Amino acid sequence: MKFSSLTLLTVGLIFVEIAIVSPRILAQTSSPNSAEIKAQNASKWRKMTEDEKSQALNFILNSPLGIAALNQLAIERFISPICAKTFYIDEKSGGFSTLMRVKCSQPRGVSTAVGYDEIRVIFSRFEDNIENFQIERVSKTEGILGTPLPD
Repeated sequence: MKFSSLTLLTVGLIFVEIAIVSPRILAQTSSPNSAEIKAQNASKWRKMTEDEKSQALNFILNSPLGIAALNQLAIERFISPICAKTFYIDEKSGGFSTLMRVKCSQPRGVSTAVGYDEIRVIFSRFEDNIENFQIERVSKTEGILGTPLPD
């Protein structure tokens, strides 16, 4: 196939126009600012009651994936009696999504370059079984903030 120089010039101008105009159009569209997103995500989680906390611990201890999450916390030195543990629940998920926050007074973790102030584990459950979990490492000095929480 042979293209004429006029065709190539036209195609090139179209790409240049897209590259210049698209960012301006995107900038003009309204999107929620970061404060709104943080407020929405923070309102997603609430602290668990003592009964809910007991039930969540039961699910964690009786699930292979719950034990795997605890093993990860131990590897990163976040299993300690001096570290505060707080549990949260996402009511919008019907209580099937929970978050365990472990916060220590001294930075911890397996990395020699970065110490983390806290570690969070988000558990996703189906009925009584934990189906998966995510680990979030939080370091305020490094600017790694994690999932917004209400407190």
